[in-house]
Amino acid sequence: MKLRKNLKNAMALLNIKQLKSKQRAAIYSVLDGYDTMMIAPTSYGKSLVAYIPAIINHDKLTIIIEPLTALMHDQTTKLQELGIAAAYLDSTQSKEEQRSVRTLLLERELTILYLAPERLATEKLPYEIYKNEIGMVVIDECHLVTAWGRTFREDYLYIGEFIDSLKTRPVVLAMTASAPPEDRDYIMALLSMQNDKIITASLYRSNLHFIKQFCTSRREQQKVLRKFMKKYHKHTTIVFCNTKKAAEAVANYLNGPKLYPGEVMVYHSRNKHSERDMLSGKKKIIVATSALAMGVDIQNVDLVIHFNMPMSISDYYQMSGRAGRKKQKSHSILLYNSSDYYSNRAMLENIEDSSVRETALERLDAMKELCENTEDCMYSMILDAFGEKRNTVCRYCSNCQKSTRNKESE
Repeated sequence: MKLRKNLKNAMALLNIKQLKSKQRAAIYSVLDGYDTMMIAPTSYGKSLVAYIPAIINHDKLTIIIEPLTALMHDQTTKLQELGIAAAYLDSTQSKEEQRSVRTLLLERELTILYLAPERLATEKLPYEIYKNEIGMVVIDECHLVTAWGRTFREDYLYIGEFIDSLKTRPVVLAMTASAPPEDRDYIMALLSMQNDKIITASLYRSNLHFIKQFCTSRREQQKVLRKFMKKYHKHTTIVFCNTKKAAEAVANYLNGPKLYPGEVMVYHSRNKHSERDMLSGKKKIIVATSALAMGVDIQNVDLVIHFNMPMSISDYYQMSGRAGRKKQKSHSILLYNSSDYYSNRAMLENIEDSSVRETALERLDAMKELCENTEDCMYSMILDAFGEKRNTVCRYCSNCQKSTRNKESE
């Protein structure tokens, strides 16, 4: 009875009237002391699985590990507006701002603290954290433990060591929308998860429609980009590119006098000014690298365009998931040509670790197959990559629409 009352109080504080069944299952799993991996689509509300136990056990500190400063700033502001004692520590803060957070830690007045994985290094972690009993460690976007930890952010690989170093063992919650089945045990092992449970919700979202188009050249990609922007751009559009150079080139193109002058911004850094423009909705067209796929809550995105072939189906689904988070009808447009595959392959072949390189190349080949397959439902192929079988086709993707047209012409 006490737990039920505490749950209701936490929900009321967060202005939540009802929980989905998988949210509730994951929350109870955490509250029962199980290390838990939560796999659910973008916009499902995975953050509540972290917030509600943190609020219920507010006498203990919850640490949430996030990949990007934009995520930490955005979530901290929203929690503070609800009256929840939340803060973050990162390199963008002044010494005075960091000192203020450390004072709150020393006085055990924080419920939630956001950190980047790099901050967990002993020399960067303030000793005041250890004045608190850490009740829970949350790893948001936990697929990055393998996706980034094995390539360019090694600190992701040492999160488990940080957890093991704590005097009192916390509950570990790992959350993602895109962890393939073959990665899940490895992620949990790296995070030192014990007595663990995996809770999955269907990754299918009926409001998100997938379209793809092969382009013979960059010039044609620009032409097709312009066509789809004209057709589907209403509120906010994100255009994803594989490199900073490509993102800047596409942004310059869209910012042209005959297209969308003044409406376009580029995101591929931790520039606070860019983040403010992006999160405030001042800019309606955002051209970005894949870093923006990591959960930043940009309002009213109803169109996502991939100007290049993504590195994997996981990356593709993660980036596409930025659209339609408010349940509105939305589109994910994939533009690709043969040179994308070879450019991606050249980048991946520079990975030093042979096993990591081989896995990355296999996933690139699976992405290539998704691009080139003209028969099977795109959504079914995406879900299959995450171990989810769907008995019916989506009816809206390029391949399903093509199949419908062929049947009508027979």
